[in-house]
Amino acid sequence: MATVKRTATVCGYFLELGSKEIEIYSIATDGSGALKRVDDIQGTICRIAESVGFERDFNLSFRQHVARLIQYVNTLEAENRK
Repeated sequence: MATVKRTATVCGYFLELGSKEIEIYSIATDGSGALKRVDDIQGTICRIAESVGFERDFNLSFRQHVARLIQYVNTLEAENRK
């Protein structure tokens, strides 16, 4: 079975939710597109969620929260392209 990764680009970060890990990379602001891995995953997710107006449902695991955040960001992006 193929591994599905969910990704989103938001607030200067690239988010990736793989089958085992949540990875966040900051995107260089100099236009080079260089990525630098972020170590504070929970803090960064909280800041991103706050900046896009996405509230945490504490009935979900953190991993589920990140998956829904990525889905929310991608939905917003798709709506803005219309």
